Amino acid sequence: MHEDAIVAFARELIAIPTENPPGAAYEECVGRICAELDALALDHQVLDTGDDQTSRRTILAEVGDRGPLLYLHGHYDVVPAFGRAQFEPRVEDGRLVGRGASDMKGGLAAIVHAARLAAEAGARVRLVIVPDEETGGRLGAERLAALGRLDRSAAGAIVAEPTWGTIWHACRGAFTLRVHVRGRPAHVGLHYEGVNAYAAAVDLTRDLLEFERVLHERRSALAFSSRHPRAPESIMLVGGLSGGGTNFNIVPGEFSFTIDRRPNADEDYGEAKTELLALLESARGSGVELDWEVLQDAPSAATPADGDFVRTVAAAATAVTGVPPSVTCCPGVLEVRVYHQLGIPAVAFGPGLIERMHGPDEDVPIANLVAAAAIYATVAGTLAG
Repeated sequence: MHEDAIVAFARELIAIPTENPPGAAYEECVGRICAELDALALDHQVLDTGDDQTSRRTILAEVGDRGPLLYLHGHYDVVPAFGRAQFEPRVEDGRLVGRGASDMKGGLAAIVHAARLAAEAGARVRLVIVPDEETGGRLGAERLAALGRLDRSAAGAIVAEPTWGTIWHACRGAFTLRVHVRGRPAHVGLHYEGVNAYAAAVDLTRDLLEFERVLHERRSALAFSSRHPRAPESIMLVGGLSGGGTNFNIVPGEFSFTIDRRPNADEDYGEAKTELLALLESARGSGVELDWEVLQDAPSAATPADGDFVRTVAAAATAVTGVPPSVTCCPGVLEVRVYHQLGIPAVAFGPGLIERMHGPDEDVPIANLVAAAAIYATVAGTLAG
């Protein structure tokens, strides 16, 4: 395997600012990925996974004809940068530095070059390279599954998220709402003619925060890589985004805030949603005028930690690096859920480091890029027999 080729490809991807909302950079990035696939003689197609209002580009490529199918999955969008300099990638002390180096253009480069290695061995691999993961995946992985373009008979899927040192076999769900509380505006001097939406929202959030404290007592039985005693708690964040009103001397006629509910992988996701919505319905029944919109609805997922697929990935990582990885639960939500819903065993395992992603100095060790590609190819070869 040529380290220089993987690093060069990852550098070029990092230099393309695929922040959301999408724009010309998305098309440029798709073109660069397709050019790399062409250079590696990997057959591919580009699908539009957008909706009636928006176009999105998802790339599929497949190699090999031996054994069961392995999916290698990556996304090419990134979180917003701290500055334009993050899209000027550089190599420092054996690390590739830049926005997306860890999450997950480095991982994307590794899966593309792993597919070339798998092709040489004849092992069946399908690349899935999607947009919009950082904003929920509705017009990427989720749309691809809805179009019936994922094969339920696949032996497994690996998502190249920044997990180096551990395999994420499970992830939390994410049910995110924006709640709108309605009142009636009035001048402060005539406040008695108004209805204070902020005050009503405060009463509601007080109840929600009490429920959040209850959730802290619900602890997952699954292992997390963090040793913090609160890591296994069931999560709800109230007010990540909030605001309303028109001026300091006007009774606020509206106020909105978000609720981000993150059930653990061993909780019932449907019951967690129902429980939260019941609280909102109760407030509505008590006279609060409110409604809500769903921003994210991503079920939790878990592939058995002691199952065949997880053991295969762990054995490949041990063979390549000499160090057995741990097997833990992701603290967030992952696109492994899309495969899980189709009955496909899925894990996240990639060259980046979770503590280095999304920061102002995001980076990935170059040695990890090369090792990850070799691990993915080893898994494909093992499955192919």
